[in-house]
Amino acid sequence: MSLRKATMLTAEPGLSLPVDPSTLRQLEPVPPATPAEIEAAVGAATAAMAGSWPRDHRRRAEVLHTWAQLLQDHATELAADLVRETGKPIGEARIEVAGAVDALRFNAGLARLPLGRAGSLPDGSEAHLVREPVGPTVFITPWNWPVLLLLRDIAPAFAAGVTALVKPAPQTVHVTRRIIEIGHQAGVPRDVLHVLPGGVEVGSALVRHPDTRAVAITGSTTAGQAVMRDASETMTRPLLELGGKATLVVLADGDLRAAVETAARAAVITSGQMCMACTRILVHADHAAEAEDMLRSLLGATHPGDPRSADTRLGPLISEAAMNKVGAMVDRARADGRVVIGGEQVRPDALPGHFLTPALVADLDVTSPVIQEDIFGPVLSLEVVGDDAEAVARANATPFGLAASVWSRDLSRGFAVARSLQAGTVWINGYNHSYAEMPSGGVRMSGLGRTRGVEGVEQFTELKHVHFSLR
Repeated sequence: MSLRKATMLTAEPGLSLPVDPSTLRQLEPVPPATPAEIEAAVGAATAAMAGSWPRDHRRRAEVLHTWAQLLQDHATELAADLVRETGKPIGEARIEVAGAVDALRFNAGLARLPLGRAGSLPDGSEAHLVREPVGPTVFITPWNWPVLLLLRDIAPAFAAGVTALVKPAPQTVHVTRRIIEIGHQAGVPRDVLHVLPGGVEVGSALVRHPDTRAVAITGSTTAGQAVMRDASETMTRPLLELGGKATLVVLADGDLRAAVETAARAAVITSGQMCMACTRILVHADHAAEAEDMLRSLLGATHPGDPRSADTRLGPLISEAAMNKVGAMVDRARADGRVVIGGEQVRPDALPGHFLTPALVADLDVTSPVIQEDIFGPVLSLEVVGDDAEAVARANATPFGLAASVWSRDLSRGFAVARSLQAGTVWINGYNHSYAEMPSGGVRMSGLGRTRGVEGVEQFTELKHVHFSLR
């Protein structure tokens, strides 16, 4: 597969160079935070933990509500910012902003929820389990869903009462700064919420700082492993949502058409550059040919386009490096099995960005890197199984465990398979249903900890036992 080389852009040393992924126009360069700025921000966030912010539950609830309303008021502007910095289609950008608003509103209520419990012990004494905010927390956010994934984590963290130091992805510094500025307008004190741009060196300095007590990162497994190493120096608590290899399993009695249509849509969300994008579909041998025909038609009809158009469902990849990686995986699939359709670079509307037609690949051994690795692009693997046991074994045969889906008309059968899949979230007869009310996260190489729900608030607390000796 031959990939066109993009025009190289350069920046002054030390500056991150964000670009519009569809036009390749350079956006305003952003200098990284200096060591002095990092030290000052950590100092302010640490001092704020001794102030009223961690104790004033009602104030935090009101601030989160106001922040949500302001985001909703600026939704059109923010969606346009997301398209410009990420290349995602405008419809998806609007969904992202709406999800961020919902996260703030839900956690505003949890800010006033008393956490902890109390009870009597056998000797007549009393024990209180108190949940206290963990302390200054580092948030390392990705470029693919920078608004939702930031607020998905910050909202429960603020409900718990922590202070925040945000290290955004270099590609989406501008929209992240805008979100945080709106948060300040909503009433979040400036010493409570900081943004510190830069690359891995800034994130590492924040995580290794002796005064930061927790870190939440959404990113690749490699990035999560680096954060774990840094966090070990000071026993900083990690919350890691990392790479995925989400698999949709269609049992022999499942609704094949509905499952296939769902997989085709889920494979191209954010151009496949999403940890929960559908990357594998497992189909019973009796239905494999029909499934392939449907997928060829559905993916063949999904054309990359200008992400600013309301009709576009598939935008560009984020960078030339991403295009080269995905292209290499398509070439590997061609060598190890078949490329049924797609995997071609195109230039819709004469745009110079890195646009790729969605690829369907098949006939791959489960040990192939195309099956085993997180490709992060619009590549869907069709795999054939003989029974439920083989489907479970094959679905579990990668090191990841973020999300999966099972399709069956027999809910008992579907639930049995769901219980056997090694993933933090399993949908039955559906896909990518995420809620502020329900915790999410990964197992194995897909991460540690949980965000969202009451469990998401507890993630940002320390549990303390206070014992009363009574006479």
